[in-house]
Amino acid sequence: MRNLRVLVAAPARSPRCQADARRVAVRLTYLRGVTPLPSPTQQVLIVPPGDADRALGADADVLYICTHSYPGPDPEGFLDTDLASLNSPLTAKALILDTCWGAAPTVRRALAALRPAHLPPLALLACAGPARFDHHVLVGPLLEALLTGPRTGSWHQRLAAAKATALTTAELAGHTRRDWARWQIHHIPGTRTTP
Repeated sequence: MRNLRVLVAAPARSPRCQADARRVAVRLTYLRGVTPLPSPTQQVLIVPPGDADRALGADADVLYICTHSYPGPDPEGFLDTDLASLNSPLTAKALILDTCWGAAPTVRRALAALRPAHLPPLALLACAGPARFDHHVLVGPLLEALLTGPRTGSWHQRLAAAKATALTTAELAGHTRRDWARWQIHHIPGTRTTP
């Protein structure tokens, strides 16, 4: 069975997001059967403004993106990139967007437009509203459960199981005040035609 390829990314203009992404990436280096991207020596892809395609278009099974998005229920972009300017095919199987409004309809439509229609739907875990900086504490245990758990079933099912497992860990026992229910899992069917 081949290794799962995982990309962790954060924007160049946010040291806070970079620090959170690094904390998550360090945990992945100890997991067997996982290949970190962009490389084992570069744990986090730092994305310059306007260059989110470098992360979304990566050849990875799982993408974790820790970033800011424009505030409000109708965001225009993330990773310091306008959603309308994204154009790389999104071929990852699962995407975890650690950002405010990552589950907003405009974000989901932009992701669907990048997703080739012939691929199974993308499994997206994202927040339905504002996301505090400290929500990255969910991602470490969740990614560990996702990447070390059974490799059967759809990615949507696997992501749901990993979230449920992460929420029962002792590590998250001290974070019961956070509203984890706002972190929802979505099917994103692709609408991008392939030549």
